[in-house]
Amino acid sequence: MIFSLTLLAVSLHTAAIEELCPWPESGSQQQRYHQQLSCYDRELVKARRSLAQWEQHHTFVLQQHSQRTGRPAAFNSFKSAQETFAQLKEQHCRWQYQLQLPDVQQGAAYYKRCQLQLIKQRTEQLESLAAR
Repeated sequence: MIFSLTLLAVSLHTAAIEELCPWPESGSQQQRYHQQLSCYDRELVKARRSLAQWEQHHTFVLQQHSQRTGRPAAFNSFKSAQETFAQLKEQHCRWQYQLQLPDVQQGAAYYKRCQLQLIKQRTEQLESLAAR
């Protein structure tokens, strides 16, 4: 059940990202890749900024909780989860890039799309936790 929900979430993120940065209809193949990769870069900047804001929010809340209760376990776990997410994101997207080689442009598109999917998913998780 959880696996099915995860696949559904990834599928929804993929569709949303395809809508954000559709394949350009005009220009040479090289120009199209350049336009799409530029779009992914712009979206990655926005997504990373949003993720950083939610991470800062949770860091602040957890620091306050730690100071109030004298128990830093939740804060320490959150910081560890941030590091783990960064490693997972890099490794998960790297193998998708490598799978596309020797087509470097296609690999770059897969890598950036993967980064966007994971960052958006993590941001949504942090945002929903803040609503509790």
